Amino acid sequence: MTCTIMLPDKLYSGKADDLIQLLSSNSGQDITIDGRKVLSVGALAAETLLRFQGFCQSSGYAFQIQVSSHFEDDLKLLGMAEALLGKEQPQ
Repeated sequence: MTCTIMLPDKLYSGKADDLIQLLSSNSGQDITIDGRKVLSVGALAAETLLRFQGFCQSSGYAFQIQVSSHFEDDLKLLGMAEALLGKEQPQ
């Protein structure tokens, strides 16, 4: 069974602890992150998602993420789009 986690519209780095708690409470299963309504994401929040993705994959659970164009743009600016979304950075 896949758990879908809805992200808030703003993922500030200052709220990374809340994000960690949300992700931790849903670990141990296949995960879909729904970030289609995210308007902005901070570096610490993005890093938290990247680490959680690695945890899921190393534990044998599926990890999928759906993002808005704003979310994707912020990930590109942070240099994390390729790692989190599998999309190459423009040169």
